[in-house]
Amino acid sequence: MITSVFTLLRNIVASAVALFAVTWLIPGISYGSDVRVLIAAALVFALFQTIVKPILGFIAAPVNFLTLGLVSVLINIGLFYGVSYLVPAFSFSSFEFAGLAVGEFAVPAVLVPEYATVVLGSFAVSLVFAFFGKS
Repeated sequence: MITSVFTLLRNIVASAVALFAVTWLIPGISYGSDVRVLIAAALVFALFQTIVKPILGFIAAPVNFLTLGLVSVLINIGLFYGVSYLVPAFSFSSFEFAGLAVGEFAVPAVLVPEYATVVLGSFAVSLVFAFFGKS
């Protein structure tokens, strides 16, 4: 019981760090500079990661195997979008990427739509969790 409480607390802290990092990196994701919104979003996201994701992963395991992990990516995107649904102040919007040029390599400026913001955010949160050794 105590280990599960510590696991949940660790997930909440990791979620808060991940969500803060993602809102700092991606301009289309916002928590309105209100720390209470960030904490609420981290709490919801940690509960999703601790309870909902393992259940969905177990149910979708055969399809996930057949699609070489694509269903797992879709589950992550759905959970990330679910945080915005349950914590309305944690929001996604389209944003303009100014472009990037490094030597001969150039990425042009582009308007990133809302759905792509959710996908990028989900991917970035997954990277932060992987960095901290979380699934």
